[in-house]
Amino acid sequence: MKPLRQIGLLLLCLVGLSAAAADWVLIKDKNDIRVYSQQKADFPLKHFKGETRINRSADNLLSALQDTKTCPEWVHNCLSNQMVDMINIRTRIYHTVIDSPLWLKSRDFYLQSRIVYDPKERTFTIKFESKPNYGKEMDGMTRITDVEMMWRLQAVSKDATAVSYHVYIDPKLPFKSINHALIKKSVFKTLQGLKELVKDPKYGETKYSKAELEMLTEGD
Repeated sequence: MKPLRQIGLLLLCLVGLSAAAADWVLIKDKNDIRVYSQQKADFPLKHFKGETRINRSADNLLSALQDTKTCPEWVHNCLSNQMVDMINIRTRIYHTVIDSPLWLKSRDFYLQSRIVYDPKERTFTIKFESKPNYGKEMDGMTRITDVEMMWRLQAVSKDATAVSYHVYIDPKLPFKSINHALIKKSVFKTLQGLKELVKDPKYGETKYSKAELEMLTEGD
């Protein structure tokens, strides 16, 4: 029985180590913005997420996120962001161009977004998945094919929102450490930029109606 018991203990230890490896690790905490990283199995690069609280309503924040023309003003390294197709009220296609460090080519990618509202949690969730073949590759740019994002806006009061921003992206830059440093900085700077953007009074005027929220709510 001892060998079986030892094998069982070993398996438990391995499971524990695997779970620990998948935990989010806090890597930056500054100005009420926390950035975490996580190394998942079968992914060459780490996943990142940023969390903060913004003293604006979730409606205000969603309005700002959907104002695509302002992307270069607050999304770190964003050169342009355009909605190229609106499939339905919840689903859209975006084309984004981002700057790259030093002499490297700019990067571009296509994302399909899907927004869902959860009335019980008072939360907007916007998930983005890569659509690398949506449009032809552009001269002078490197197409990013592996990217996923998610924004989560949870109302904690009438005028305050808990914001969570998740990113996995392979910018195709040399050296893993350069990719990780760039993404970490981008997550922090983007949340910092969003805090400044929503101070614009035009976003404060946004209030989604019950009918609009119902269109974004998934049925049981």
